[in-house]
Amino acid sequence: MTGLAGARANLDHVGIMVPDMDQAVDWYTSKLGFALRDRWANDAIGMQWAHLELGNFVIEFVQRPGLIAPAEGGYGIHHIAIQVDDCAATVAALEVVGVPVMFAPSYFDRHDMDWAFVTDHLGNVFEIVSYRSGGAHE
Repeated sequence: MTGLAGARANLDHVGIMVPDMDQAVDWYTSKLGFALRDRWANDAIGMQWAHLELGNFVIEFVQRPGLIAPAEGGYGIHHIAIQVDDCAATVAALEVVGVPVMFAPSYFDRHDMDWAFVTDHLGNVFEIVSYRSGGAHE
């Protein structure tokens, strides 16, 4: 076995550094519909964490002292994809609550899916996808 090949591996969570925990939790729960699963802090080191979930998809926010904004165009997470039943309807509902749309829903024939890109309040990019055949990315 090399690395994770052959191991039972599933995505557990995605971690996002945030400058303001209250703002991040509020934005994701009120705009994207995530539910707060848990939240805690270590006052001795000044750090905070929160887990938010949407179905079986979990995001972990981390706030720490001295956090600076990432360099524009730098390396890091490009986007996080969320599969929904109807891409266009989901993006329309997100627009209503003020979620910025970077790329409007369109059809991507290679994967028989509809896709769009939106951003959160910090500019993190989310791809919203729905598969016409009901399958997943191949």
